[in-house]
Amino acid sequence: MNIIDVTLRDGGHAVDFDWPISFARNYYNVLTDLPEVTTIELGYWGQTSKSENTFYNLNYDKVCNITRSQSKKNISVMIDYHYCSHNVDDYPTDKQNEISMIRMCSRKEDILNALEFGKKLKEHTNLNISFNIFNATNYTEDEIRNLSNVVTNYPFDYIYFADTHGDLDLTKDFNRFKIGFDIFKSSGKKVGFHLHDHSGMGMVNYRELIRQGVESTDTSVRGMGKGSGNLKLEYVVDKKHITPLAQLILDNEKLLTITPSPYELITSAYGVTDNYAKYGAENNMNMKQFNKFCASLHGKQKDNYDILKRSLV
Repeated sequence: MNIIDVTLRDGGHAVDFDWPISFARNYYNVLTDLPEVTTIELGYWGQTSKSENTFYNLNYDKVCNITRSQSKKNISVMIDYHYCSHNVDDYPTDKQNEISMIRMCSRKEDILNALEFGKKLKEHTNLNISFNIFNATNYTEDEIRNLSNVVTNYPFDYIYFADTHGDLDLTKDFNRFKIGFDIFKSSGKKVGFHLHDHSGMGMVNYRELIRQGVESTDTSVRGMGKGSGNLKLEYVVDKKHITPLAQLILDNEKLLTITPSPYELITSAYGVTDNYAKYGAENNMNMKQFNKFCASLHGKQKDNYDILKRSLV
């Protein structure tokens, strides 16, 4: 299984994307030595809509400051089509030795535009491009089939589905995505799944991906990530390589800590974004009230908190 570790990117939500540079350098060195980890995702590239801190607003100089210009070319960066620059000149190309991949995610309503931009990005950068279909819970099997037939015609190297709301049980749900994976594999794409752990299914789903022959997944140290976090790297790395990773955790226990919210148990049960968990907590809703609220969400409301945000606050 090819592992892309997203501790600094997805885990950035827990620290406002403001990791100490000394920690980031140490983390990078430790993970570079783990043979299971082929790619290290440092953060978002050149975005400022949610934060102006380093790991949401990366550029090449910032990347080199973290990697110390070791020329390993094992770095990926993420962009969200909804928030990122749509000028391809703002992105790194293969004329450098640190970044190997750009990963792009897209909301359902933006996908056709995102695909076209991703094609331009591939042509301009000549880097590996991964197209990540997030909020995968809320795609029907027909939508997955139709979308996969479209996506496979674009020059992407990786195609990912993301269990963004952390509610999937792939021992039961995998067949919904199998048609997509079969389409992608038949056209030579590498396939992967980004696993969240809101309902405690991270390891179960990881084992199912291995059984189904999926080539790639994401991890993070101590599960650092948005909401209740991700599949834990330390649970899947070969135990003969665990000592330096355990030392990294021991030295940074306070930093590498997230506090899952009980409201996220409800958001994951209904396949809605965990942003609503903050709304429930801020308004001291009891679980019956919050359950009723989540059950009332439908369509885009389930995935896009900003649709309702103004009316909620």
